[in-house]
Amino acid sequence: MKRRAPFGFFVAGACAAWFGFWMVVVLCTMDPAGDDGPWSAALSRGMAAVLAALSAVVTEALWRVRPWAYRASVALAVAYAAAVLVTVAATGEGVESAVLVLLASAVVVVPILGYVESRSQVLWPPGPAQVRTPVPAHGGGRP
Repeated sequence: MKRRAPFGFFVAGACAAWFGFWMVVVLCTMDPAGDDGPWSAALSRGMAAVLAALSAVVTEALWRVRPWAYRASVALAVAYAAAVLVTVAATGEGVESAVLVLLASAVVVVPILGYVESRSQVLWPPGPAQVRTPVPAHGGGRP
């Protein structure tokens, strides 16, 4: 039986789709030569492509209520934070601007991640703890 996506998963998936759309726009409109050189532009385009792809995966996981939706959402958040830090390092901008961008993003991202985690725990409760069965030392044959 197919699970219906909770409304919050739909909203979170819409946010991921919106973010992915803008990463595709950045990817398509970025100058290949770049202001900081071709390597910086290639790095920025690569990061935008990775973020767009991860956004598509997260959107699918949330809208189709996959058990790994929370892990995919965390992966997108970590990749976004890494992309912001790498961009600051590549362009030579101040670290203060990266911290401000990450703090502003955290206002939206952290509550969404908290919601997805709490709903995921309700939808897929952890199974019983697995107990290891000891293996006889003599190989299981007759003594």
